[in-house]
Amino acid sequence: MKLTKKSGRLLGLLFLASVITGGTGTALRNLTGVKTNSIDFLNHVLAHVSEMKLAIYTDILSSIIALGIAIFVFPYIKKYNQRLAISYFGIGLINFIVIIVSNIIHIALLSVSTDFANSGATVIETNYTVLANMLYDMYYWSHFLMLMFYSVGGSMLYYFLYKVKLIPTWLSIWGLLASAIVFMGGALQMADVTVSFLMFVQNGVFILSFIIWLLVFGFNTEKFNSYA
Repeated sequence: MKLTKKSGRLLGLLFLASVITGGTGTALRNLTGVKTNSIDFLNHVLAHVSEMKLAIYTDILSSIIALGIAIFVFPYIKKYNQRLAISYFGIGLINFIVIIVSNIIHIALLSVSTDFANSGATVIETNYTVLANMLYDMYYWSHFLMLMFYSVGGSMLYYFLYKVKLIPTWLSIWGLLASAIVFMGGALQMADVTVSFLMFVQNGVFILSFIIWLLVFGFNTEKFNSYA
């Protein structure tokens, strides 16, 4: 399958769609800034049910687009290295499953909050706060696990782009470094080590630069199309 400059621009559009939908989901998630081991957390969830539902929808859409990216680039990576292609797609599929599970956990949290509101004053509030806190922790761990899988998949993609010179070398190396930092940040958070949000924001700066490059210049296909 021949690769063209338009293929690069299409990949840029897919990444842009994934970033917009994923960013919208993150902005509307509303799961931070409140103590999760109190009734205030349940009330907070209740007050933002509509936004959270929209966040879940957009996050799932973003994950579908991300899986579409893995499917789109699969035949091209396979042309270079079959094992790398299978590994990249496999990581993308695992990440998709993790994202779906994390959103199911969020849906469960919405259900717990709604049940709490409908149960009246006779309920034991501690039971609901413990359950809500447990669901939040499950979402928290799945979120950072997702980031780690995302960074591994990203590293595979940028390694492929580096080897076949479809984009400038400096941009591929930047992507590899940005992915490594995200992986480190996710691993530290899962080890209960709080890290700066900048460890994740820096990847956003790279992704936007990567998207702009693809949309403007597409792929440099001269070397790639020489592969058998």
